[in-house]
Amino acid sequence: MLGGILFFIYSSLQTNGTASAQEENTIAITETEQIKLTGQREGNQFTIRYQLSQKNKQQRIWLQLYALDETKEQPLTKTNNKEVVFIEDESAQSWLTTQDFLKTPCEQEVTFQLPNETKKLKLAIQIEEYDHENQESQKLASLDELIVDIPLATESASSDRVEVSSTDSQAAETGTESTSEQVSNEDSKGVSNEETQEETKETGTTTSSSEDETLIEPFKQERLYQKTTVSQAFASIEPDYTTDQSGTYPSANWTIDEKSNVLNHQGNKDAGETWDGVTTWNGDPENLTNSYIEYGGVGDEADFALRKFAKETNTPGLFDVYLNVRGNVQRQIDPIDVVLVVDWSGSMNEMGRITEVKKGVDRFLNQIEGSGIQDSVYMGYVGYSSDGNNYQNKTCQLGKFSEVKETIRTMTPETAAGGTFTQRGLRQAGDMLSTQNGHKKVIVLLTDGVPTYSYHVSKVHTQADGSYYGTAFSLSQDQPMNTSHLYNGYFASDQYGNSKWINNTFVATIGEAMALKERGIEIHGLGIQLQGDQTAGYTKADVENKMRQMVSADEEGHLYYESANEAADIADYLEKKALHISATVTDGEITDPISQPFLYEENSLSIKSVGSAALTVQPEVTISDNTLNASGLYLGEGQELQIHYQVRIQTEAADFKPDTWYQMNGETVFYPNHQSDQKALFGVPSAKAAGKELTIKKVWEEYDGDTSSRPESVYFEISRSPVTSKESWQTGYLKLTETDAQDQTSWERSKVSAVSEKDGTDYEETRLLPLYNNQGETFNYQVTNELAVSGYESTRVDVSTWKNTKTFVPLALNLIKKSAVGEVKLTGAVFELTGAGKTVTLVDQGDGTYGLPADTTLQKSQTYRLKEVTAPAGHHLAKQTEWLIHIDEQGHATIDGQPVTLVEHTITLEITNPFKEIPVAIRKYTLQNEQQVLLAGAVFSLQQKTAGGDYQEIASETSDDVGMAEFTILEPGAYRISETAGPLGYDTVAGDYEFVVGTDGKIQYQGENVDGDANCWTLTHGNQLKPFDLVVNKQDELGQALEGAKFRLSGNGRTVELPENGEALAVFHFQDLTPGSYTLEETGTPAGYAGLTAPVQIKIEEDGQVFIDEERLPNLLVSGEKNNQIELIVTNQVKVSLPETGGNWHGWMVILSASLLVLLAGSYLHVKRKDKPSLK
Repeated sequence: MLGGILFFIYSSLQTNGTASAQEENTIAITETEQIKLTGQREGNQFTIRYQLSQKNKQQRIWLQLYALDETKEQPLTKTNNKEVVFIEDESAQSWLTTQDFLKTPCEQEVTFQLPNETKKLKLAIQIEEYDHENQESQKLASLDELIVDIPLATESASSDRVEVSSTDSQAAETGTESTSEQVSNEDSKGVSNEETQEETKETGTTTSSSEDETLIEPFKQERLYQKTTVSQAFASIEPDYTTDQSGTYPSANWTIDEKSNVLNHQGNKDAGETWDGVTTWNGDPENLTNSYIEYGGVGDEADFALRKFAKETNTPGLFDVYLNVRGNVQRQIDPIDVVLVVDWSGSMNEMGRITEVKKGVDRFLNQIEGSGIQDSVYMGYVGYSSDGNNYQNKTCQLGKFSEVKETIRTMTPETAAGGTFTQRGLRQAGDMLSTQNGHKKVIVLLTDGVPTYSYHVSKVHTQADGSYYGTAFSLSQDQPMNTSHLYNGYFASDQYGNSKWINNTFVATIGEAMALKERGIEIHGLGIQLQGDQTAGYTKADVENKMRQMVSADEEGHLYYESANEAADIADYLEKKALHISATVTDGEITDPISQPFLYEENSLSIKSVGSAALTVQPEVTISDNTLNASGLYLGEGQELQIHYQVRIQTEAADFKPDTWYQMNGETVFYPNHQSDQKALFGVPSAKAAGKELTIKKVWEEYDGDTSSRPESVYFEISRSPVTSKESWQTGYLKLTETDAQDQTSWERSKVSAVSEKDGTDYEETRLLPLYNNQGETFNYQVTNELAVSGYESTRVDVSTWKNTKTFVPLALNLIKKSAVGEVKLTGAVFELTGAGKTVTLVDQGDGTYGLPADTTLQKSQTYRLKEVTAPAGHHLAKQTEWLIHIDEQGHATIDGQPVTLVEHTITLEITNPFKEIPVAIRKYTLQNEQQVLLAGAVFSLQQKTAGGDYQEIASETSDDVGMAEFTILEPGAYRISETAGPLGYDTVAGDYEFVVGTDGKIQYQGENVDGDANCWTLTHGNQLKPFDLVVNKQDELGQALEGAKFRLSGNGRTVELPENGEALAVFHFQDLTPGSYTLEETGTPAGYAGLTAPVQIKIEEDGQVFIDEERLPNLLVSGEKNNQIELIVTNQVKVSLPETGGNWHGWMVILSASLLVLLAGSYLHVKRKDKPSLK
């Protein structure tokens, strides 16, 4: 958190001693272990100065300052310190503080603008300390609150002594002392203000004992010129580009011809943002008319003009690139006063430096004279060195250029002498420029060494970093003569009353320059072959750094300082300064980054002056890290620079895309003036490189016609050569797949423009195919190899065609033996194969297939004869029993001259054998007297089992006279023979004899009723005679049913009496009579009727014959399920009284005999005429 708030109050009436005045205009506010505070008023400004005195801390102060009057407190917020900002604390109070913590010990000051008539201030300060270890702020102790009374005005006084030397006679001027320039630290030693200072005369130092020394304070002189911010002189014209599938290229473009691989940006029209519409010209770099982007005017009236274009050389991929920049004279220029301040010290004689100065002055004058702006230029010249008896320094007072140019041209001496008194040269130039005329003021300072003379320093200004420079001088000279080091140093007070140690001439010299800059005079400096000052302990870099502190900087902070490493650089520098004044392009710069995939062609860079006026200042143009940088461009009227270099398109890059427009460069920027951030843009050309398209074809050849072993894809190795770098890819892969099939025998891809880095799962066609390599040599693309395809031999047919021939494998032979019925495979056949000098018997595999013995295969260029020797059981030999198998030298197989498709290197032949018909029969019999009696007339059905499991009749036969019913089975399967109708009078027993006929013709049957002696497979089937039913019909003479009778049938072990329940019946049924003898008796006769007088004898034979009273009846057998039938009619007559005993017995006998005859005759008629027999 923030440190405690320190409120400081100062009052002239208080006596606590916490604030006191050390000088008339400086107030000592307080001093503690943490901070020392002082204040000073200058007019309406009040400066707070504080020193944070603890060591190795990170601290900053928070400050509030209020102006007090009788009614209110007014916070002061206007300050000139750019390093401080206003922020709010936790209670929303506004504080002034630095942005960053400061490393202590350190010293800072903040100047506030005071309201008019301010007499009293209130001051509040907080100290904040940052703890790095804990990463937080810590509090410090706080002090009591104070109020500060300040006077309305401050005055300064000095008790320094001043001496006026015999060579200087200028009066001191007063003014406000202020500066914002920064100089480097100087060694210092401090003494108290009460100590006396005594100047002693020793070697190299001039002293004076005068009590009334003249004090020169250049910082108090009036400002001569107020630099204003440079306004934007032009609006950048933006080139226009298009990006689409073909790449990036100028939207408004021109080409050399239609086949050009370069698109260049058009120039503009009427110095505006409209393009000129010129779409083609020959690209001659000597053409200084076409495709310029002009600013500020057209043609010779343009302030400057740019052009950039490229064209392909005779080497593919090598491009010439041209950048043109044309300058002009400034058409409007403010008047300018220029003073050349030239070192005439003796060291300028070395290495021809003074001679180069003469040349440079001459070139400077010529450039101004020829620029057309000479009427706006005023010039002066100061030649400076130390005083001497045998030489004299000269000056040319400021005057119109036309009036002083010739004087200045001849002023520089042939030889130089004396020491380096740079401060005096600067002061004399400042005097020349001191006229208030509104002109820009410029000093051009040339020196070749450290200042060996300077004026005695009376006061210094100490900056926040502890460095200091002189602000007031006497006319006494410090004269170390051959070094900047003062052997007898001395003290001078700074603005805080602290004494600073003066031990070198730079303190005074830099201070003089700082004062000139503060007055608005712009200083440009050239250090000529500067060296270090060993005596003073300065390296060359130290000396150059101090020189930089003397010169001015542009708006962006770039110093107007240059070093001349060669004497010849002096003349160039002066001419550049002349151009800096007159030309539209002054210290211009070009940045031209070359873009991928282009690469700078080594040693191709050149520059050329192509304007009507030759270049007088050569720019520095370099290419490093694929970027062109041009600096120091000075181009005036008629001057034009052409930069040429070459680039190669890097077609071997992994990501290069042929036939795609690539911009040759990134944004190519031209800065006409190094001091300004104003930029103009070149149009950037685009170029492309042609690509290559490949065609590749794969031909397949399978001797066996079997394409199943072809892979889904094949990979080819594609090589390219020559390449220029080992990092460039040389081998890629191209894939053909079955989707590229053109027909059954070939795969083909055409217009292939890319290959893959890898094969297999990482395959991706990302490597595109440019036509030529990085050096423009045509690539030779070849299919160098095909990755192995299992089972095939690969051969190259031509540059784009490869043939895959299936590798011959000795063939196997597979015979499939099938039945002509049911597609059933058959075993048991015997085959012989004869060829290649031997005969072998094929192996029955037991599954209906037959193959070669293990040690036998079929070879190329051989003919084999296959023969079926034995047919499978149940089958006939095949219709064809011999086959001719031939294998040619390519491995193609034929059977009887017909091509064979091989599968897995096997010839497969299917042979069908006709099934042998199978006769089957069933024999019908019955047992009579324990002997089999064959029966005709039985009907049998042959049924075949269907896939659904039921049986379907396929044939029906009736047993013949020998009891046989015969069938023929045409195919294997499950069968059943059933009796569907028995012989007449016999029962029907289905039997349902199920059996299976195998593919080998064998019958599988589980039953035992098979006649093993028969000529064919025969079943036996026995039947029994059906029982008989006896029906007795009782009727009267008129044929009407007559009820009331009773009958008994007995025999064959059974007796039946009807009716059983006493009911009256006219029809009597005796059922299920088996062969045997029976007796029918009428045991009860209806009343009034006469019954049978004797039983009726009935006999049934085993063969079904029926006898009544030993009389054979006609065939009474019936078919179907109904029993055989015997039906009798018994007729009863009305009783007649019989004669008494001894009567007519013979008459009754005649009647009974007649009735029996009628009965027998009736039965007979029943059988024959299907009438019912009748008994009376």
